[in-house]
Amino acid sequence: IVITAVNTEKHEYVVIEDYPYHVSIQIAGLHVCSGAFIHESWIMTAASCVFRVKSSIVSVRVRSSYTCKDGDVLEINKIEVHENFDKYEYLNDIALMKLKSPAEFGEKLLPIGLPENEKLQDGSHCVVTGWKRTRVNIRGTSRSGAQLAAAAVAIVNQRTCEAMMPSYKPLSEDMLCANATRPSERCQGDLGAPLVSEQMLIGILSYGLGCETRIHPDVYTRVSSYLSWILTKTGIFYK
Repeated sequence: IVITAVNTEKHEYVVIEDYPYHVSIQIAGLHVCSGAFIHESWIMTAASCVFRVKSSIVSVRVRSSYTCKDGDVLEINKIEVHENFDKYEYLNDIALMKLKSPAEFGEKLLPIGLPENEKLQDGSHCVVTGWKRTRVNIRGTSRSGAQLAAAAVAIVNQRTCEAMMPSYKPLSEDMLCANATRPSERCQGDLGAPLVSEQMLIGILSYGLGCETRIHPDVYTRVSSYLSWILTKTGIFYK
């Protein structure tokens, strides 16, 4: 996968060919979160997206730059939410979803790698992709939808981030923080949005305070902390 350079001045719309691991997670046909393909049968997202949701009503739209048209919609067979997920403090906010049938990879659908080890320096530049609301033309009719967008973000020092967090949102070592490289860039993605560095999935967006305020950086689940858990659940081996 070749990650296309992102304009740091804005959260710009992109095409799925540049970020073919990105998917729209949908519940009862409606978009709710982002996710990332890590294997032909497995998608990673935030546990907060699919906690206590029946797999029978969950699907993913793939091979599309939009949440509501194009590409293909694939059914989910099983959802694995981390056993120690804390819905109040967002600890262990990670989940895996298994497709009913393995996906066929191609130009618009490819897996993203997982980090063998992750030693990001403070200030390291990464890319986060997510779905940004817009008007979408569907068969000649304009309707509300969302289009794939990307933004450049930088890793924030753990202690600095921790000091900025409210007391009811503790920061653990299994989380990492990132902020937009430009103060004007407020929206950094939706829940489950993949944070990528050097073509490796290093984080899954767990929570932020939304688009209207930037009191603290957005917080991501640190993927490298969960490699053994991923192996246990999927059988996929990562060194």
